[in-house]
Amino acid sequence: MAINVLIYCGYRLFAEGLQKLLEEDKSLRIVGIHAGDEGVSGILQNDPDVIVADLPSCNFLVNNYEKKLPAKTILITDDRKAPFGNGGLQKLIAKGLVGIFHKSYDSDLLKKAIATVHAGELWIDRKTLTESLSSSQNAHKKISLTKKEKEILDCICEGMTNKETAEKLSISELTVKSHCNHLFKKFGVSNRLKLALLASQMYPSRLA
Repeated sequence: MAINVLIYCGYRLFAEGLQKLLEEDKSLRIVGIHAGDEGVSGILQNDPDVIVADLPSCNFLVNNYEKKLPAKTILITDDRKAPFGNGGLQKLIAKGLVGIFHKSYDSDLLKKAIATVHAGELWIDRKTLTESLSSSQNAHKKISLTKKEKEILDCICEGMTNKETAEKLSISELTVKSHCNHLFKKFGVSNRLKLALLASQMYPSRLA
């Protein structure tokens, strides 16, 4: 079944360009493209599975939609640090951001990112995570982790899926999921992106 994708950008030309690139993939169905400050209800009426949005549009959604967005959202940005001051990243995550995609990457990688977040995984690379949070102050008490938890945490912060993590560490996906659940409880978070965000603040040396 095709993934329903909604494209929402500050400029229609950019949105239409993304549409042309993505609609070639038969596993994706573009259910709408929007640009500018369009009403939130109109943006979401086509029931998207994944929203691909640039920074102004992400901020508009955060500021104008009271609840968590009913679709997994990927932010496309050309500056890894720009949107993340004054708690900006935390606000985006709280509303449904599950991926950060840099404009320098190609369309094939964007398609992979869409499929990855639709499957319930995180899409964010180590460099983006580290640079976007480099100015954050570490005010958290470090949590004791086992060797295996540290290895899995590194994989999560690299944006690896459970399957990729299992293959890298030569363990089963079920074991990875079990460790992930333990990490969620230890860090007091509910998803992989929040875990990666908090881990990068608590253990910046591990992400260098």
